[in-house]
Amino acid sequence: MNQPFASHDLVHARPNLALEPLIHRYYAWLNLVSPVPAAMNFAKLHVPLLRSFLDAPALHRRSARDPKLRGGMFVDLEDDQLDRVSDLATRLADGPMPELSAAMDELTVNLEKLADGFDLTPRYGEIPPALRGYVELVYDLNDHARIRLAERMLYRSRHFDETAHSVDLSLATGDERPFAMTTPRFPGNGHVQATMPLRDPRIDLLFSTMSTARPFGELREAFDVSDADLATFSGLFSAEPGGSPDRNLDGPGLRVRYFGHACVVVQSGPVTVMTDPFLSDALGDGDRYAYADLPDVIDYVLITHGHQDHLELATLLKLRHRIGTVVVPKTAAGALQDPSLRLCLEALGFPNVVDVEPGETIELPDGQIVVCPFVGEHCDLDIAAKVTYSVRTGGKNLYFGADNRCVDPALFGHIHDMIGDVDMAFLGMECDGAPLSWMYGPLFSRRIDQKMSRSRKLNGSDAVEAMGIVRRLRARQAYVYAMGREPWLVFVMATNYTDESYQLKQMAEFFQRCADVGVPARELYGRADLA
Repeated sequence: MNQPFASHDLVHARPNLALEPLIHRYYAWLNLVSPVPAAMNFAKLHVPLLRSFLDAPALHRRSARDPKLRGGMFVDLEDDQLDRVSDLATRLADGPMPELSAAMDELTVNLEKLADGFDLTPRYGEIPPALRGYVELVYDLNDHARIRLAERMLYRSRHFDETAHSVDLSLATGDERPFAMTTPRFPGNGHVQATMPLRDPRIDLLFSTMSTARPFGELREAFDVSDADLATFSGLFSAEPGGSPDRNLDGPGLRVRYFGHACVVVQSGPVTVMTDPFLSDALGDGDRYAYADLPDVIDYVLITHGHQDHLELATLLKLRHRIGTVVVPKTAAGALQDPSLRLCLEALGFPNVVDVEPGETIELPDGQIVVCPFVGEHCDLDIAAKVTYSVRTGGKNLYFGADNRCVDPALFGHIHDMIGDVDMAFLGMECDGAPLSWMYGPLFSRRIDQKMSRSRKLNGSDAVEAMGIVRRLRARQAYVYAMGREPWLVFVMATNYTDESYQLKQMAEFFQRCADVGVPARELYGRADLA
């Protein structure tokens, strides 16, 4: 083992330095950050799952590691973690989150029973204490009562507990990790964990050293590294910077690089635009672009929606110090199932976050970003925080469709009216996704009918829908992305494709349809230079 750096040594973070942002030891995502969805996920999913693991740890491990059950509700930990799991389950069960979760369920059920279209004022006296002063009771135009949460106030309340935040640091030497949605992260060999709010600027200090060297002693002091962790912490750094020499585009022109999943970096002149950042921590063997290949400044990050493979908080936190503005879709204020992406990111320390809705534009020096509608992929729930984008720059018009669906072809006629003909269309075709209960189950206050759940899936476009988008946008080229096939996505996506997978057959059919009309089309995987 190499000797640890001396305090005065100038060091750079290694390009494969991995960060896992944790909340109560779980990998952070939108519904574990926003206070009420977080309470319901911890109380109704994670505590029962931890207790189930304690009852049958071997069964959980075996199931979690079975490729056919990938993404299932199993905890992937060894028996030497049983005491930690027991302690975590007890702390979560004894904390304030079960009270808040139960309060939301109680209020929802009472409103369904008692709200009859008449004055709701008497119902305020029946609001459970944990929610008092944080909700408004309202009707829609069909006299259906609903709860509007004061989400910003909840972020300022005891229900947003930053003492539960921490970061896990390690060197990524491969892509294998336990499934993030079910398995908590405990300290282990090769890992250094530090308790700190996820908004803490020490995270920026750490990752800024990828390009700007800092004294090792300053970093050790900032993260309060013990003697026991000193060698591991020192191994996260190098005396040499790791940035790629061509990461910045010098001079005029256009460069479009695919970094995996729905992450595309567009550089034109002085402006860099990045979509749905989700990067590999591991360096790979020429099969991927990674952090070392990113430009020093990212002017705009465009987020299409809040699912954990598009609003990927680990990647965003590592890049926070070099991002100018994060653009996110605007939520329908106060809906439990539609937490604010802006409030989430602001709570995590991002200084410049703007929320937008379809029809808005952002001007660029040589073009503009146009915000477009996004329909589907959210299990028919009333979720407004989802958009797609047209980026017109460098003489090209690029459409980033994420998991948009062409369920009503007229929509894409209207989008074409806004943005014109498209040079490159990026479309998601994960057209047989997880059921309603997989992601949103903990937010329901009633038992979900499983037939209904399976009918309402997290689906992107199939071949017919994708072709409808290409035709109506008059796309000159089409790219299928956001399929979750890259190996570094599995710990979040849990995809398990085979040659017989419906999604891949639909993608092949789409390519044939494009070929029939003379539109070049292909799947993006790993890395690609497109312009």
